[in-house]
Amino acid sequence: MVELEVLLKFRCCRCSSPVTVTLRCEGEGLSQGAKVNALVKVPCPSCHQTNQVIFTPDDGNVIDVMGELRIYRMPQPSLN
Repeated sequence: MVELEVLLKFRCCRCSSPVTVTLRCEGEGLSQGAKVNALVKVPCPSCHQTNQVIFTPDDGNVIDVMGELRIYRMPQPSLN
């Protein structure tokens, strides 16, 4: 199994403060030589917004940074 240590540098999607994180990526998909994208959730140390970072594990290139999508269920009103 292939293991890679990746350094990601990006700006928070809410407060634009710089964030740096080191990740260890491993898995069968990394050894096949194909271009693989990965997603990781990283909290901002300044505002605590959870950033979803899409990146390429082989070179650490950040493709996109977006806020975490949260889905809340609304209760159904009673008919009586």
